[in-house]
Amino acid sequence: MEKTIRSELIGVFTYNEDHKTFEASKGIIHWQLNIIDELVNHNEILKRAEALFLVLEKFDRKAKIAIAEKLIDYKNDFWPEYDENNENLNWDAVDAGEYNVTKEMFTEAIILYNIEFRADDIYCEYNDGDLFGGHRIHAYFDNDYKLLNADM
Repeated sequence: MEKTIRSELIGVFTYNEDHKTFEASKGIIHWQLNIIDELVNHNEILKRAEALFLVLEKFDRKAKIAIAEKLIDYKNDFWPEYDENNENLNWDAVDAGEYNVTKEMFTEAIILYNIEFRADDIYCEYNDGDLFGGHRIHAYFDNDYKLLNADM
């Protein structure tokens, strides 16, 4: 098997034997072409990666909004921005949502750093911007860039 795949847009993907992926870095983003399924057409996956690369900024904006819409209630209900043990905490303000993170705050906090192209979907990892105590956000998209699921 060839050990590198060259992309005019993204750069050189180097084969990682342990993960059965071709990997490249462009800026802060780590790109992966997953070929665990040997029936996968490498050229097709590369074309999908290059197509996303060309619209990456637009994709990232829309992806962050979709992820925020999916996870905002979980964030505000289970990862509060206040200390529940603070004896001076204004619980009326808590109940009124004054401590809640907004969708705008959420989208500004998270940062895309990994994109993996797989046979049937695209997997992305986001740095959570400390919204969830440093946990990674895992997001799954179909090949038309529609969010399928997001979790931690």
